[in-house]
Amino acid sequence: MNSTPQAERTPSEESLRMQYGEVCKSHSSITEFRAKLLALLPLASGSGIFILLTKRTEPIDTTYLYAIGLFGFLVTLGLFIYELRGIQHCKALNQLASRLEGQLHLHDAQFTARPKARLGGFVGAEGAAYIIYPTMLVAWMFVIFIGLRQPAETSPTSKPGEQTAQKHQ
Repeated sequence: MNSTPQAERTPSEESLRMQYGEVCKSHSSITEFRAKLLALLPLASGSGIFILLTKRTEPIDTTYLYAIGLFGFLVTLGLFIYELRGIQHCKALNQLASRLEGQLHLHDAQFTARPKARLGGFVGAEGAAYIIYPTMLVAWMFVIFIGLRQPAETSPTSKPGEQTAQKHQ
């Protein structure tokens, strides 16, 4: 056995550039997916809640509002947890990419020259996630509350015309 530690091999510039390209692609894919979720979640949830709770000519049937609200809440919570994991991945990729840019002597590249987020990191995609997801969770809790608070609308057993005819007899 050889008791001397192996000398660390310095990766070639070609290897570093290939690794940097892969990190950039991964970061871009995650960022793009997160942006789509942040855009679509409020539109889909808001539209669904609006359709559920708007009055038409008849009263709102609250029979399934609790279940629908709970489903929307849990799906949104799952997406928020997934978003938090995406944030972790992006931060790790940012750090790796910054190190690779340093090794490649890229001084004004996209990760080392990235502007710092303002207000303690709140202004940016991460801050948007911390606003949008909890807002949607509260909206779904409102649907749950409406479903629990209002008794379910029941349809009459006889037709309205039959009820008035029975009253006059």
